[in-house]
Amino acid sequence: MVWQSHFKLILVLVILSCCFSLAGAENTDWNEATALAVLASDTEKKARACQALAVVGGPESVPTLAVLLNDEGLASYARTALEVIDDPAAGAALRSALPNLDGRLLTGVITSLGVRGDTEAVPALRELVGNSNRSIAGSALVALARIGTEDSMATVVAALNQGPEELRIAAAHAVLFKAEQLMKSGNADQARELGQAVSKAVLPDHILQAASAVGTN
Repeated sequence: MVWQSHFKLILVLVILSCCFSLAGAENTDWNEATALAVLASDTEKKARACQALAVVGGPESVPTLAVLLNDEGLASYARTALEVIDDPAAGAALRSALPNLDGRLLTGVITSLGVRGDTEAVPALRELVGNSNRSIAGSALVALARIGTEDSMATVVAALNQGPEELRIAAAHAVLFKAEQLMKSGNADQARELGQAVSKAVLPDHILQAASAVGTN
């Protein structure tokens, strides 16, 4: 019937209109000013704005992103941007947040400092290795291993050799993570040295087996 054909046509047009509207929302022409304006508003695009700042953000974005490090819903998005903003202010913001956070928010910032390879964070991360929360302590060990300075690795190896069992296991994973990085960058000899260090520690068999395999492939 004619009315049915008209109804179907109208329905198709409505669906297409909705699709184009959604596409337009996703294809926002993001720049730093636009993203910061979104973060200052009450829109639902704040996570997307943080993602955009990971691409277009600079020093001016850091204060706004730093505030979000304490936001359960947006902290991970803010950290992702701060990890890649190539300015010392981004690292400083992450370091400044350490004393004010706990739980997952704290482990997230610790991880981000490791991703940035932030050598200035080493003293604070070394203190966090002694945290009673093993997840926080373990994250600090991995971050120290990623940073990879002589001082940071000394802390990781000390935990590997002298720490309580749970901390030794976390330290072993951190050392093996660093060994894998070294292998990928062509530093097989250094990677094997780290594998040997893990092999000499008191650890579960499966970790010792993984350590013995470092540099054999």
